[in-house]
Amino acid sequence: MHQMEETLTDLQNDFIELSTLASSGVERLKEHIQSLEKSSNNYSSVSYTYLRHTSEELLAAYMQILATANEELGLSQSWSISDADRLIRIKKQQADFFRVLQSSLGSILSAGNWQSPSFEHTSLPQAGVETGTIAASMNDYKRDMHAEEKRYGEKFIEQYIDHDVRTTPRAFPTSSGMSAMTTVINHLFTTVGPKDVVMVGNSCYFQNKLILEKIFSGKIVYFDEDDTDTLITLARKHQPPILFLDSLSVTESLTMPDLPNILPELGRILSARSAIVLDNTALTTAYQPLHDLPRNAAMRLFVIESLIKYHQFGSDRVNGGIIWTPATTATDLFVSRMHLGTILSDTAALSLPTPNRKIFDARLQRLGRNARMLALYLEELVQTENGPLSRVIHPAVRPHPAHVRAKDFPFQGSFVILSFKPHYQKISYYDAFLNRVMAVAREKEVDILGGTSFGFSTTRIYVNARFSMGLTKPFVRISVGTETKKEIDALAEVFKIALSTI
Repeated sequence: MHQMEETLTDLQNDFIELSTLASSGVERLKEHIQSLEKSSNNYSSVSYTYLRHTSEELLAAYMQILATANEELGLSQSWSISDADRLIRIKKQQADFFRVLQSSLGSILSAGNWQSPSFEHTSLPQAGVETGTIAASMNDYKRDMHAEEKRYGEKFIEQYIDHDVRTTPRAFPTSSGMSAMTTVINHLFTTVGPKDVVMVGNSCYFQNKLILEKIFSGKIVYFDEDDTDTLITLARKHQPPILFLDSLSVTESLTMPDLPNILPELGRILSARSAIVLDNTALTTAYQPLHDLPRNAAMRLFVIESLIKYHQFGSDRVNGGIIWTPATTATDLFVSRMHLGTILSDTAALSLPTPNRKIFDARLQRLGRNARMLALYLEELVQTENGPLSRVIHPAVRPHPAHVRAKDFPFQGSFVILSFKPHYQKISYYDAFLNRVMAVAREKEVDILGGTSFGFSTTRIYVNARFSMGLTKPFVRISVGTETKKEIDALAEVFKIALSTI
């Protein structure tokens, strides 16, 4: 497809995403206003007036985004190449506006409720729209549980996890991706006996490894995730009570274990005493563990994700994480989260976009395409020019160990790792390179950000693991955004100039 034709198709999909997200905000606010009307007697008159007024103002703002997106979609059949820059500008403006509104949405929807809502009252209740639904020692303390986290968790499972009726999982939203990890560790800690070992992938996230090293000091056996046979041999030998894996690592190697073969084999050789903890943040819906977990597997499975990456559709408004596990292993996990106080707050849960698999997978597909395009373009530079790069690391680029089985995946992550020649492998050079990229991008009027994390709408560049305590080496990561084909081509040119002139 010609660049401009592909760019216009990209823009059409961008406005579909924007329309869907804004429409969800509109629906949630209309429902909230109806709830306020029914609960007007549960507030003082001044509070009710404020809540009603601010809700209606916010509703009007979401409707403005919705109208703009739908207007452009209505004209999309007559778009031409000359419209591309205007459409890109409008898309960015409205997406930024949506990001701001999401924070207000969570605040407004939760403003009239309490963290310790009353279950009885003599005059004015302190439970807002929840009046009549609160029971003593059940849901009267939101550090333990609340309706919004439960609602989000159920919607997350419905939209994002492939399963059959017999394996319906339960989800437990947490205050961050790291708190999801620490909650699972706390939950499983007592299963590790004095003579047990805990198996941990070499490429697990370095902060997770820091925690594991402190908690299970002297008990950890590391393994190479790319060596499936040795992994299975070690698991059969040690029968570990806990085994930690990342579906796609966020380290310099971007390790992508052969989970479709690893999980079934672990399911056959491990007992009910064992638990697999899988961090699926980097692949999310592109990898569905229940497809590979044998139905009769005795071992337990706990999957964690950060909600600040892909699940906010670029809005980057709140911290959040989630744990999900088949329902048969879920009961005690609720207790662990409750005692640790790692629950996702009601305001944060209400600030998260409503899970929607259709636009979510479409967004992943764009991110994946952009990462592959940029990786292949930069690898071509490595092969044809004598610059500072030694190789580009991405599953679509040889000699990545997962290349053969991952090359046809619709999504292989949204980041590209730049591996520099030995002479350039120092933080001072990485910082100079980042500064050069930003300077070239400013000169060419190309959007790019210096910043951490991934899954956002605008491409970011960052020096990762600067303070990793020796558990991994610092490295340069490009986290691509959802740019159109035209914008990605411009970004590729920025990197080409920066690599040839520094």
